Amino acid sequence: MEQISKIEWDDSYLIGIPEIDNQHKKLLSIANELYDASAGSAEEYKLKMSKVLKSLTDYTEYHFSEEEKFMDKYNYPSTCVHKMAHDSFIAEVNQHIKKISSENRQDGLMLYSYIVSWVLTHIARADPVWAGFVKTQLS
Repeated sequence: MEQISKIEWDDSYLIGIPEIDNQHKKLLSIANELYDASAGSAEEYKLKMSKVLKSLTDYTEYHFSEEEKFMDKYNYPSTCVHKMAHDSFIAEVNQHIKKISSENRQDGLMLYSYIVSWVLTHIARADPVWAGFVKTQLS
């Protein structure tokens, strides 16, 4: 299996709406806590995993809700399509979480890899579309 490495925030991920950009930074920060717990000792993994997963799922749901509020507030026409992508991601993460073993840190790293890949792709491709629409409404 390929080596999974930790991802750090890069300003190329900015979409230009500071509130949402800060939430994206926080989301990646929490994902990195998942990486740290999974890449650390077996003891650390057992101690931190459930707390990190709870934090990750709670914050993801909060962030998606905030994005969807922005879209609704500014009447973004494709809100329902974007929301479906969010819902699909949450469902997939929940499936991964159900499979995570307290004995196998590789499960945590696989979840981290999936989350980071999805989030960065979503930030790069889907979020700039609605953010661009919203920014035209702000000016």
